[in-house]
Amino acid sequence: MKTTIKKWGINGEGIAFHEGKPVFIQNAIPDEVIEFDIKSDENTYLVGEMTRLVEPSSKRRYPLCPIWKECGGCALMHVKYPAQCKMKEGNLKETLIKYADYKGRILPILKNPEPLSYRNSCKLPFGGEYGELYTGMYERDTNHFQKMERCYVHSKLLEQTRQAVLKIMNEHHFKMYDDKKKTGYRTLVMKEFDSKIQIIFVTGKEDISEEFIHDVTQLEGVISIWQSVKTETKREIFGDMRFIWGEEKMHLQLEDIQLSLLPRSFFQLNTKQSVNLYNVVKDWMPKSKTTVEAYSGIGAISLFVKDKAEEIIGVESIQDAVDNANENAMLNHADNVSFICEDAGSALAHLVQEKEVDTLIVDPPRSGLDDTMKETILKSKIKTMIYVSCNPATLAKDLGVLKKEYRIVKIQPVDMFSQTPHVESVTLLVRNDDYKPRRRFDDRKNRDYKPRRDGDYKSRRRFDDDKPRRRFDNRKNGDFKPSRRFDDDKPRRRFDDRKDGDFKPSRRFDDDKPRRRFDDRKDGEYKPRRRFDDDRKPKRFSDDKPNRRYGK
Repeated sequence: MKTTIKKWGINGEGIAFHEGKPVFIQNAIPDEVIEFDIKSDENTYLVGEMTRLVEPSSKRRYPLCPIWKECGGCALMHVKYPAQCKMKEGNLKETLIKYADYKGRILPILKNPEPLSYRNSCKLPFGGEYGELYTGMYERDTNHFQKMERCYVHSKLLEQTRQAVLKIMNEHHFKMYDDKKKTGYRTLVMKEFDSKIQIIFVTGKEDISEEFIHDVTQLEGVISIWQSVKTETKREIFGDMRFIWGEEKMHLQLEDIQLSLLPRSFFQLNTKQSVNLYNVVKDWMPKSKTTVEAYSGIGAISLFVKDKAEEIIGVESIQDAVDNANENAMLNHADNVSFICEDAGSALAHLVQEKEVDTLIVDPPRSGLDDTMKETILKSKIKTMIYVSCNPATLAKDLGVLKKEYRIVKIQPVDMFSQTPHVESVTLLVRNDDYKPRRRFDDRKNRDYKPRRDGDYKSRRRFDDDKPRRRFDNRKNGDFKPSRRFDDDKPRRRFDDRKDGDFKPSRRFDDDKPRRRFDDRKDGEYKPRRRFDDDRKPKRFSDDKPNRRYGK
């Protein structure tokens, strides 16, 4: 079947329509004409597969990665970067309209300065074939493992080190994890900050040889090696952590903030864009007495805004992250910043009763805010809320609930994950009772806004009386007398010779004889100038034979 793609889907697929139903087609771009087959009918929508590209879009490009379709990690690898940003802005806008009925201000997306080679960490499962150990990804919605030769979104040093580690592992004849024997290598976890690399090997019940560790330590940038022993089938990647070699923690510098990270601590995958996102939060946050950051992680946002509040309390449910965050607060001499380990909704409920919390910052997981958290926010008297989101759908649904008590002021999308359909965003909300719209030309001091009532309007006048005025007139006591250039009423012309009103046009010569500009004249006799003294017509050749250009 033949169709035209109408718009984007939230996962980077193209959407067409067939018999009134939307058809989701992977790897298709809006405005493209394609041929497709229907793979499945899901009652309310169809899933299609493109069989032939008839008319490609101008937004399409040649993808760098040869396995981008099979891997599925970079669903927009075939789309030019400006079109990727437009797609993310459009999807965010449509989602907010659909779930939150929001049609207000959305700022232009903050583009990624490095659309490729930006990712600072990876968590890749091991696979094996013909005695070779490699890393890769599982294809979308399948159990088929796809070998990864090179990843174009990994930072260059991270990718070089990954390939070097795999080479050393194969030299030592390591094998992938065997679920029956509970031995082998399961996952390779790597992090890179400031050209320093930490490696975590997730394995079964076995020890890592000293020879192998020695070979890995010779790689450029490697400063820390850990082992995580995991034999359970839980979704959690890590098991029991064992420190092997080097430094126990990673350290990174974000502007004037220093952070240390434990092996299991989470940090944003794009370091440069993380700084830009944190600065947006910092710029939008007002001066506060008490600020609470829910889902605070290792405390990066709290430390970025430490000078904006008298007291900042971070709430995190993972104890290791809380310990890490308190250590970071001490490292940055932030005495007004502290972190507690508790559920975010429960902690906020008792904090708003004990303290005057006037600003709330939330950075929840992709699932968004839970019901307890939303109920606590609505019942509280928090004036300002900043919502950092990594999922437009859950953001819009949460804003649909919060708009009962809060007004959305502005939203800033951030392209944190280029080549993927995911988009980060920052939303500023102000409680309805405290919302003060800004006006460009109003009289205010110290931001105290007093709206003008209907009966208070009085237009500004240039004069105290009510007499009509004209701009350049001579007026006395309201008598209008237009100003004139001359005292008499005689008509004037600009460059004429006039005496007592007699008009006589000025002339260049005293006589009335006609003149021409470049003529030879004596006593009024006109003789036109000629180019030649005689009347002969100049000829190029001496004979009268006709001549042609280039003729013989």
